[in-house]
Amino acid sequence: MPVDADSPLHDFSDRAFRKSLEDRDNLRSFLKEALPKLADGFDCSRARLAPREFLLDDWRRRESDLLFEIPYRDKDGERLTLVCILIEHQSKSDPRMPLRTLVYAVLYWDRESKAWEKAESPKPEFKLTPIVPIVLHTSPKPWASARTFAELISGPDEFRSFAPRWEPLFWELANHSSNDLMNSKDAFLQLLAVVRAENEDREEFEAVYTEFLRQAEELYGTNRVRWYDLLSIVITWATWRRPERERKHWLDVAKQVQVDQTHQREVEAMVRTIGEAMFEEAQIDHAQKILLRQGGKMFGAPTEGTESAIKSIADLDRLDRMIDRVHEVKSWAELLETA
Repeated sequence: MPVDADSPLHDFSDRAFRKSLEDRDNLRSFLKEALPKLADGFDCSRARLAPREFLLDDWRRRESDLLFEIPYRDKDGERLTLVCILIEHQSKSDPRMPLRTLVYAVLYWDRESKAWEKAESPKPEFKLTPIVPIVLHTSPKPWASARTFAELISGPDEFRSFAPRWEPLFWELANHSSNDLMNSKDAFLQLLAVVRAENEDREEFEAVYTEFLRQAEELYGTNRVRWYDLLSIVITWATWRRPERERKHWLDVAKQVQVDQTHQREVEAMVRTIGEAMFEEAQIDHAQKILLRQGGKMFGAPTEGTESAIKSIADLDRLDRMIDRVHEVKSWAELLETA
């Protein structure tokens, strides 16, 4: 698959943004947009994903939550920072977002506190790493839930006065037009322009999509890997997120826009890969539906957890084996044990 060879396309949105932001140039571009007053101090060339051992089990599995340790330099010297970028695509805002970001910060700081406590004397001055929580909200609708931790506290206002002052930064795609993002001349922001236009009519979306493909050609000579990754994300986004009847059109446009024959050949190969991924995803989706339908007849309606577990299986061969075993096992739990 063009975005992640090990993942199904129904997780495409989260994984596409994760992959794009793991590129240090894209990370740098986003921080300049989201944190203009601080961005110049971040050395994104040395950014690394923070090890997630300090997180609780339930939080380690949030693959779309990116925790970057990035050196920051100012007049007082250099220090490590933790930049948490939480990607949210849903149009219905998650009211727990301030809590989610605070949990990451507290767990990270708790690890530092324990390390300081174990340090030999003389101990250094106790200081905590600066943490910057950012919510990247890509829905076309503005964020409609709590933005601060205090808003989550029930009861009289006097109780909220005891809540920690914790206000994640919300960077909302809804506040930026496709034209402004495309005119930024920055490849990552131009990718966001395509995402912003996702729900527009076909003619308007095509104008943004085509302009991205044209301007991205400039990247080929300077950073071919970035060019390939961004194009694969945008082409997949257009073909997967737009109406199914339009899919072939967006694949054809991607090939037609390329002026250079070398670029065209690479895009043609990319398009074939995307088409194969979509065919595979359709097969996986069909097998999951058969399994849920047949299993429902044998064991009753699946619980939410069981249905989620089945929909997370992207191995077509395993799904086929599970379908074959529906009449041999006695429960959903036994069926899910199929290797």
